[in-house]
Amino acid sequence: MSVREFYKSRWIDAMPIKPSAAVTINAPLAAAFETAAGIDARALIQKHGALPGIIHVDGQDAPWSAVGQKRRHTLSDKSCVEEELVVFVKDEYFAYRVHNFTGAFGPLVREAKGEWRFTAVDPRRTRIDWTYSFEPRELIAKPVLWFIVKCLWPGYLKAALARVKEKAEQN
Repeated sequence: MSVREFYKSRWIDAMPIKPSAAVTINAPLAAAFETAAGIDARALIQKHGALPGIIHVDGQDAPWSAVGQKRRHTLSDKSCVEEELVVFVKDEYFAYRVHNFTGAFGPLVREAKGEWRFTAVDPRRTRIDWTYSFEPRELIAKPVLWFIVKCLWPGYLKAALARVKEKAEQN
């Protein structure tokens, strides 16, 4: 095992960078899931502080509904990222892989995984848990990525979930 492989297996993989956020929505499970899976990516991911928003989508524009769907996002800082739906269980869970980052995240992130879990709190309320898991491109990128993800990403997720909540509760 090389020195690089040793440190990657001990440090990068042992301590994943996993920000998350949750919201409870005053809507039944099926309606909350449909809203989240169907929301336009440009409406969901908007600029938040130093983090860019999605301004253009190529490919699958919404709703997420089948494993293998892909889309490419252009962000407000002119960077791009590709997204692929990897798990879809209606009214329960969906997950996607984000990769081919350009811009500032390009040298920092090999890939990220997003997961949305839906739980009925009662017949009229649903909890959504959204978690990301980031894989740094290089060992040296981890501290910078950790700072961005731990300090900035939770607010990004919470702002997006607030938009899902607002839309789901309007219906």
